[in-house]
Amino acid sequence: MKRSSLLAVLVSLCTPAAAHSGAVYNAAEVSSLILLLAFAAIYAFGVTLLWRRVGCIRGVARDRAIMFAAGCAALALLYLPSLRELSAGLFAAHMIEHEWAMLIVAPLLILGKPFAAFAWALPRPLLAAVTGLRQWLQTAWRAATQPLFATFQHALTVWAWHASNLYELALRDPTTHFWQHACLLVSALIFWRAMLLSPQKGLVLFCLFFTVVQSGFLGVLLTLSERLWVPAQSANAGAWELTPIEDQQLAGLIMWVPAGLFYTAAALWAASAWIKRPSRGATHPAYVLHHDVSLTAERKVSHGHRGSRA
Repeated sequence: MKRSSLLAVLVSLCTPAAAHSGAVYNAAEVSSLILLLAFAAIYAFGVTLLWRRVGCIRGVARDRAIMFAAGCAALALLYLPSLRELSAGLFAAHMIEHEWAMLIVAPLLILGKPFAAFAWALPRPLLAAVTGLRQWLQTAWRAATQPLFATFQHALTVWAWHASNLYELALRDPTTHFWQHACLLVSALIFWRAMLLSPQKGLVLFCLFFTVVQSGFLGVLLTLSERLWVPAQSANAGAWELTPIEDQQLAGLIMWVPAGLFYTAAALWAASAWIKRPSRGATHPAYVLHHDVSLTAERKVSHGHRGSRA
């Protein structure tokens, strides 16, 4: 595949096959889909520029670009009309949507090193302005992606949208439903940025096991509860030969068992990385995190200076 075709591939992957026949999307969903396509196009454009300058090994490797494309494609699947219709009246399907976004989409997007690609895609004047704010932005981003903060904000977001009246409001109001999914995805992006790239692997291990417990406990409450938390969510449970309470129990099991196994696997990876910590900081993920934007920005600016002198 030619590098110049990466943009077309990413955009095609991010365009759901659902945009046909009788599928009706509200304004918030259309806006989010346009935003997804825009981010995919910007990423592809930045990666293409980067590869032309320094090759496909440095900066953003091919496997990283593939991960980002897979993350965009996984997110685009959530726009399929059949899944949207299913999740509107089945709690278990809606829970699969949430876990898919938090456990599959978010890690893939983070592993795709989006900031490096976005830095190369920015126009040079805007890049210079962003580079001027680099220290402030890095300070704010490091604070947001500290493992403890990232873990607690993610837990708070998950509980707020599942164990309160906000869930029922999201079912009634399309705009609130959009913000429900947006909040869950953004909180997961911050969470996985911290878990995957923080040098504090011991703390990451604790945070992942804490997430196993808190997420599993919420799943247990849903599974064992004798009352319906959101009656309207299970409106179509009968079509699947399920009672509403069985539908809720299945949703709880999905949050409890598969999601718990995923977090446990991530915790085992963190434990292995903690034991096999590299001795040199230059190969450490923290080094990569710190230089994601700065190195690519400096290379782009320096290449621009060379071109102007030529």
